Amino acid sequence: MQHMREDVTSKTYDIWAKIYDNSFGALVRRRQRRAVEQLQTKPGDRVLDLGVGTGLTLRHYKDDVTVVGMDLSWGMLNKAKVKCDEQGLDHCMLVQGDAMFPPFADNSFDHIVITHVISVVSDPPKLLQLAQRLVKPGGRIVILNHFQSTNRIVGWFEKTLNPIFIKIGWKSDLALEDCLVGVDLDVEYAFKMSLVDIWRIVVLRKPNAGEPRSFAPQLDALPSGTPELAM
Repeated sequence: MQHMREDVTSKTYDIWAKIYDNSFGALVRRRQRRAVEQLQTKPGDRVLDLGVGTGLTLRHYKDDVTVVGMDLSWGMLNKAKVKCDEQGLDHCMLVQGDAMFPPFADNSFDHIVITHVISVVSDPPKLLQLAQRLVKPGGRIVILNHFQSTNRIVGWFEKTLNPIFIKIGWKSDLALEDCLVGVDLDVEYAFKMSLVDIWRIVVLRKPNAGEPRSFAPQLDALPSGTPELAM
């Protein structure tokens, strides 16, 4: 079984940074905006964009919140810095760091966004456990990512082709259920932007102490305007 390695990933995405915005980034921009919208931020909130990449998500945040964008790749962060400077995103700051060893204190953020990162790290459940530690009780963790299809045939192809995808920077056979193992977070809802979309937006929430828990995805709790309900 092949696994992701952070040292290799950093170098891979330094290369990807040169063409990312006009390749993969062009495919997911609309989805990134929808992911950020699910935070439902309030003025003064502090948000961690974990794996901010070239900063495509940054323009979608309201300017009354503070956004900390962290990424392992210097190449990606340099592109994000250019966007911050050109677009006047003074409410956004950038930090170089490893998502598996985040340099922040517990309960540092009101919300966390993780777009196209969970299938890149070496230990997806650990990533969510770390995010759970960093977010305040009641805060949301919004994930945008490809997860292995529950369709038997499509899932087989994703698993078979996984060694190829690992070489270019991500896992294609990562199941959402595997990411949630050992994670004490509620799954509020999950959706795709169309029935044929290969990416899914998953909204998790860190429960407040003593409140009733809900572990099953609630597809009937989707926000208004979501076109398709697909898990």
